[in-house]
Amino acid sequence: MTFRSVVKLTIFCSIILAGFTVSSTPIRAAQVHILCYHTFLGNPKIDTDFSTTEFESHIRIMENKGYRFRRFSEMRAGTVTGDRNILLVIDDGNQSAYTAAISVLKPRHIPALFAIYPGIINTRKFAMTWAQLRELKDGGNEFASHGYFHEFLNQKLKDKRPADFDKEAVLSKRILEKELGIPIDVYIYPFGVCTVEGKELLKSAGYRYAMTIRSRVTKLPLSQNPNPLELPRTMITRATAKSALSAL
Repeated sequence: MTFRSVVKLTIFCSIILAGFTVSSTPIRAAQVHILCYHTFLGNPKIDTDFSTTEFESHIRIMENKGYRFRRFSEMRAGTVTGDRNILLVIDDGNQSAYTAAISVLKPRHIPALFAIYPGIINTRKFAMTWAQLRELKDGGNEFASHGYFHEFLNQKLKDKRPADFDKEAVLSKRILEKELGIPIDVYIYPFGVCTVEGKELLKSAGYRYAMTIRSRVTKLPLSQNPNPLELPRTMITRATAKSALSAL
């Protein structure tokens, strides 16, 4: 074999081995960290509450770690890739959530999924108005039902007040769809309480997905999760914020 032939053979083998190395590298599955926030009043005595300044510091930590902020519609469509993804979910519809969305998220073009229970909208001073929710919708944010009056979807409510049990899923969905002009197929369990009877109600009411507050990552595509009506979320509290953000 000539020297030129040896060189050619060496180059050919190197290319083959390089291709083998690349193709044999395991591809990390796509996933999303769903993080749950509540209010932004800046009251240190409330474990689920942060100031907008504290919230902004959390967002900066996520950004500095290279995370991308996603919409649930992207997760549903299967267009999210990679493992550094975050879905922000803000529960309850407090006025301070509107303030945080406008002052912290909007300048960064970061969307959130707002979990709303319509029984308080336009009727309680601490809650957002329909006009504010529509403004958030027009700004690219999304919405889920959080019940009608934020009650447990459990056997006790079903037995004692069956009409209210149905209202939590059925009427809530109907009102949100009417007022916001969008389909609602995501339910956020109040207090994270997920029950057999609750899941049966959600199915019959036309929900496709629901979220708990069990701290695990959500796999993508969504069909990879054991049950689409039990998608996990991590609740961010004053007690858990440091560890939860460090674990990202």
